[in-house]
Amino acid sequence: MLEEATPRKALEFAVTTEKIGAQIYQKLAKRFEDNEELKELFTSLAKDEQAHEREFKALLDRLPVDDNPVQYEQEQYLRAMAISDVFSDEEGIGKSVDAISTREDALERALSLEKSTLMYYTALSDVIGTSEAVDAIIAAEKRHVIRVMQLMITGERPKPL
Repeated sequence: MLEEATPRKALEFAVTTEKIGAQIYQKLAKRFEDNEELKELFTSLAKDEQAHEREFKALLDRLPVDDNPVQYEQEQYLRAMAISDVFSDEEGIGKSVDAISTREDALERALSLEKSTLMYYTALSDVIGTSEAVDAIIAAEKRHVIRVMQLMITGERPKPL
């Protein structure tokens, strides 16, 4: 979870989140390699998460060295968005991945991850200000939520967005 609410720490948290998200999706793609729709979904999500990690790293590299804490209200908002069952506890975002064995469990976990990251990145944007990179990642996370929900609800392969 986010321990210090400065712009730099918030972006570092986002980089870590994307790295771990990619690892989770790679594991799930391998675990469900016999199910073409899940393998395709998780492989695609893993690639997207890797791209997001690179974008956040680039944004972090451009962030000014002066890393003053954000205003109290923004700090509390950012921390609140970093608190979820996905980001919290001893194992953090990767908890219980090994216990996922069914299609439904895998999709619920993916949806939870995508919704949590979407909420956090929206808060991050509010705190650090407008950024093309963060806006693009937020749009991608929204598409991820839709893709996972399409598969959960219809049982069919999601339409490309």
